[in-house]
Amino acid sequence: MRIDRANEPVARRIHKRGLKKKVHYLAPAGGRLAEYESRLEASAGVAFGLDPRVSKARTQPMTFDLATGRQFSSKDSLYEWARESGSRPIPYTPDFELEMCSGRVLVEVKHSALIDRDPKILSYPSVLARYGFRLIILDDRILHDTLVRNLRALSLARSYAPSRSEAETAQEICQSWISLRALRSLGYSDPLILGCIAYGHLTCDIQRERISSNTLIRASEGAPTHLMELPLDASLSS
Repeated sequence: MRIDRANEPVARRIHKRGLKKKVHYLAPAGGRLAEYESRLEASAGVAFGLDPRVSKARTQPMTFDLATGRQFSSKDSLYEWARESGSRPIPYTPDFELEMCSGRVLVEVKHSALIDRDPKILSYPSVLARYGFRLIILDDRILHDTLVRNLRALSLARSYAPSRSEAETAQEICQSWISLRALRSLGYSDPLILGCIAYGHLTCDIQRERISSNTLIRASEGAPTHLMELPLDASLSS
């Protein structure tokens, strides 16, 4: 749902079923507050906001008729067209559209248990590829708990933007692997170190274990790959 009125319209509204429906709010890449139906979907938005390959993330950007490849601004528009044309559409609204340096890619975020229960979603990437669109499916095996917790911590850490001199000093002291505990003992604060990791000046392994005092940190060399953990690629040939 479009909470921030400066957002572009979404193609599908969030429906609250029953008495309560937990909703998650965050501003992914692009900086506008949005509403998400699941924590996993919100976690993907966090990851996109950190990933330097992603310049913009739109939530529920459009609706497709998978039967024809037609694209609509909303699910309501699709059904209106179907009524007028007498068609029987197969509606599908992806969770995200990402703008990347390599092009645009659509992303579906879904729990593996739901995929196992209804695996038809696995056919959607090949269906959309026929119409010239790249769809990537991310589940909780990719966005696993350790990675998600670390990404959320780094997203919060971006509120502290290290100055150029602070970043250079931190990189100099982290030429070799050094633990967060050792950096603290040298007088470096958590906001500074985690901020440097969040902005890609420093790196650590965010896949295997949660960031803690024992986490080993060093200066980034080249691209900050720890912020590029998701298998995002806009190429249809991959």
